[in-house]
Amino acid sequence: MWWANKTSSSYQYASNRPADRMILLHFISLLVVVFEVAIADRLNICQDQFRLREGFYVYNTNCRDFDDAALAEASFNEDRVLWIRNGTIESIDRLLNGSFYNITNLKITNLAAEGSTPIPVFPIEAARFSILDLTNNGIERLEIEEEDFRLTHLDVRKNKLTELGNITLLRKLESLKADGNLIESISFDEMKNLSDLLVLSLASNRIKSIVASEEISLLKLRSLDISDNQLTSLDVSLWRFPELGSFYLHDNAISKVDGLRGKFPKAWDIAMGGRNNWNCDWFDSLLLFLKQDRQFAMQMFGDEPKCPNETRMDGFICCQNSTAQVDK
Repeated sequence: MWWANKTSSSYQYASNRPADRMILLHFISLLVVVFEVAIADRLNICQDQFRLREGFYVYNTNCRDFDDAALAEASFNEDRVLWIRNGTIESIDRLLNGSFYNITNLKITNLAAEGSTPIPVFPIEAARFSILDLTNNGIERLEIEEEDFRLTHLDVRKNKLTELGNITLLRKLESLKADGNLIESISFDEMKNLSDLLVLSLASNRIKSIVASEEISLLKLRSLDISDNQLTSLDVSLWRFPELGSFYLHDNAISKVDGLRGKFPKAWDIAMGGRNNWNCDWFDSLLLFLKQDRQFAMQMFGDEPKCPNETRMDGFICCQNSTAQVDK
């Protein structure tokens, strides 16, 4: 702070006065805050580009860094995928309702990585997006408040979700991938409206129970992955998935699956190994049924088991004898 010395024609710098130093520090801190706000949305953004060359369409991805000012003036092609690869986002609502308002195919990935800013809550507004890839953004909650008949593919792998929220409102979902979160239970009752669902992947969570209070019909579902969870029991009696082809349940702690016999007539790609410890009689009975009923591939996915007693499938399937009644 500059001040005039009345006894002299010269000016002196009063940096040695405590009050002036406090004012100066406060002024500097305000400048820092203003500067930080100004560059809060510094993002590395890519968008697909196509050009015609010698009669062929040539594809490439154009990436660059954007700050607030550049974003305000940016114009993105709404018909092509837009990918935010890293950076900091001060307000996801402001960002989505700004330059990205017309974008329907959006990827925001790895904002939970060092040097970027996680997104605790992600709003999925009705009729905004057709494809959303939100992998590894530190998302703790999906905000879904209205029915959405547009979103077909939702990828929320590697986040911090403890539940899927109002997923039942996303009526046109064809693919839902939520691997690598913190989900502990799943109710298929919440998915009964997802009549177009083709792929459901819930691997590598903390799921201890999968329940349904009434018959759940997912008539188009072709792939279900519930592997690498903490399931100790599983009852599929109320599951009606007639088109299911791939069924992965390896690396849990399951001894048998109630209601499995004849349940999925088109299932041919089955993974049951890893940390599961099957009832030997039940497993042998199932294996015999599958061999007689159809051609199938027993996939050997999962951690190499350390079987305490007998084994099946060349050491990839653990089982143990039990006096418990075997479900036919």
